[in-house]
Amino acid sequence: MEKLLDILKKSIEILKTYPLCDYCLGRQFASIGSGLTNLERGRAIKTMLFMNACAQLRDGSGDAEILKILAATGFRAAAKSLENMGLETPEIKSCYICSGVLNRRRFNEIAERISEELREYEFKNFVVGARIPSDVREREDLIRSEFEIDTGEDIKGDVTREIGRILLRKFDAAVEYHNPEIVVLVDIFSNDYLIQVNPLFIKGFYRKLVRNLPQTPWYCRYCWGKGCEYCNYTGREYPESVSEFIGNPAIEFFEALDYKFHGAGREDVDATVIGTGRPFVLELKHPRKRYLDLKELEKLINEKAEGKVEVSGLEYSSRKELRLLKSLSPMASKTYEAIVEFDGEVDEESLKEVEEKFKDIVIEQRTPRRVLKRRADKIRQKRLYYVEAEKLDEKLVKFRIKAQGGLYVKELIDGDEGRTKPNIAEFLGRKPLKIDLSVIEVETPTLGHEKEGIED
Repeated sequence: MEKLLDILKKSIEILKTYPLCDYCLGRQFASIGSGLTNLERGRAIKTMLFMNACAQLRDGSGDAEILKILAATGFRAAAKSLENMGLETPEIKSCYICSGVLNRRRFNEIAERISEELREYEFKNFVVGARIPSDVREREDLIRSEFEIDTGEDIKGDVTREIGRILLRKFDAAVEYHNPEIVVLVDIFSNDYLIQVNPLFIKGFYRKLVRNLPQTPWYCRYCWGKGCEYCNYTGREYPESVSEFIGNPAIEFFEALDYKFHGAGREDVDATVIGTGRPFVLELKHPRKRYLDLKELEKLINEKAEGKVEVSGLEYSSRKELRLLKSLSPMASKTYEAIVEFDGEVDEESLKEVEEKFKDIVIEQRTPRRVLKRRADKIRQKRLYYVEAEKLDEKLVKFRIKAQGGLYVKELIDGDEGRTKPNIAEFLGRKPLKIDLSVIEVETPTLGHEKEGIED
């Protein structure tokens, strides 16, 4: 009872100087008593003050001052009592903190507009955020400092709670604070809002079945996409890319605005990716659809890629898995197949020695000359797990090579004029004339591919 009297006493002292609406008064005592909204809490406090004032007037121990204070905040019962007593009713003053913005009518109106836009999207969860003008916060801080209030909550709580409650009634969705599909940012003071649709992530594996196809769009080295004589005014070195074969159908399928392609490393433009395929995560931005059959997307991508690219194992993913893909990709091991034509005959005995000498060793590679324009010139140490060699004819050899991610395999074979040590060409004493490289397997703990043998 003593605590209740303290709340009532402090409340009337505040209202004498600062007229507050029910929301803003109740918010000053938000940590006292659960299960109430600040609107209900503020109205309850005013009701108690009103009843106490009426009781004092009835036994002759009080006056109408408290009724006038309450009536000035818009409390109708107090105004009605003053009228019945034949006293002048004071003019209603705007709430000192929110200027009357926090009211149910306004909340309902903006929530209805939000709902109309949200109906365009598929979602199972959302969260509401709020923007509050600094001058509103300053006025509330002044009251809390002046009256030593330590039981209040942030004004955002009123906005997000009221809007969220209305949206929950309209949609079969839950509130999700950590990883929401939709974020509704409300500025109740400017009567505006912003809907942020968070990305959709899809993981899978791609096989690149043709050569001279880059993983991502490769713009012209001379005009950088503007169009010039060299690129026949296309702005491109290559007209197509793996990411476009995958991303564009996905945009159409999920009605997204854009995409971002994340691969577990990348192969040379003239290398194929066969076997189990390369793991990737596709990030779809602002999708309208979220819960579709990925088997249908897989079929759509493979049909439109016309045998150039093939995807498999599509599953819904997350930003967490994307981070893992990026962080673990440099450490992932990769297995390659290289068909190499040398400038002279290679004997079986030398190939057996290659298998023995190039097993579980560290390769030192200075940045290859072919990528110096886009990579720092430094020496990298990468582990080579094994090399298997099969002679196809006098000058033609098929190598199977497993190495740590980031090892440049072509340079492991040809030596890159001594920039890679040791290298196979130097050991054999033969110069490679042609290297056809294919990626067979990419092992990463991020994206499992149990059927094909990639580790979890």
